[in-house]
Parts: sequence; structure tokens; C-alpha cells
Amino acid sequence: MFETQLNFDHRLYNIHALDETSEAYGEHLSVTLTHGESSTDGKFTVEGDDGPMIVDAFCNHVLFLTIEAYRQGSDA
Repeated sequence: MFETQLNFDHRLYNIHALDETSEAYGEHLSVTLTHGESSTDGKFTVEGDDGPMIVDAFCNHVLFLTIEAYRQGSDA
């Protein structure tokens, strides 16, 4: 089992993108997000040997959705 914790600064990671990605990746990992004023803490648990890769993919997807929101004029 792979476990890790990450901090997502809201200047780079959109809160809504974090929540949407959390739902989308629900079959692949367990994540608990705790939103603060300027950042979000994430606790990840992944079964199997691909944990680091799956968490990296999660982060990349959040960035993709954040960029997409920015391009559409949404900074929320």
C-alpha cells in the first residue's frame, strides 16, 4: 500500500479542480482533501505498486482542469 500527503497551493491548484479530480479518481485511490484559506492538504492511499504514478496522474489532472478553468475565465 502506498500512502502520501501533499499540499496544493491555491495559486496553482483550483479548489474545484481538486474536488472534481477526487471524484474522478475515486476508483483508483482514496484521497481526503482538507481545504484551507490558501491551500488544500491531500492525504492519499493507493493499493498496489502503482501508487506514486497514480498520485502523479491525479496532480496532472488537477493542473489540466485548473488551466482549462483559467482559459474559460473562471478563477474559482
